[in-house]
Amino acid sequence: MTILSRLDAWLGKTLFHPPIILACQITRQTQYAIHRALWFFAACHATVYLEHDEWLWVVFMWFFVVITLLSATLFADWPATSLRAFRLFWFFLLIGQVSVTLLGGDLLASSIRSVIILFAEYAATIKTIPPRRKRDRRASAKEVRA
Repeated sequence: MTILSRLDAWLGKTLFHPPIILACQITRQTQYAIHRALWFFAACHATVYLEHDEWLWVVFMWFFVVITLLSATLFADWPATSLRAFRLFWFFLLIGQVSVTLLGGDLLASSIRSVIILFAEYAATIKTIPPRRKRDRRASAKEVRA
């Protein structure tokens, strides 16, 4: 097992899987629906910053938004795949963006979008969503009644 595959496994199990599993349990959505919804959210986030770009790029991005919307609504629960190289590319891109932002650059929006994409890609790597614990369900039921 190479160091990059260990890094990918550690990132998934430690940072990304727990909040994704919690979101799936709370919303009762599959990990694939979360994957596609986050890609749609990332595409919408990208269109916010298109005001000074060329019209061809704007058209492409809005086309991408429509494609991700259709994917998130029509094919929400279809299995999705995620490549380790793609996830690691976005992780190292995020490291670079955060470094430039901390040095005074203006890449905060790109960093946020990279985090959204990483959450989306790691959501596709989850095999099964475990059920919520009975204690958690009882506590949430008591809160609803109160």
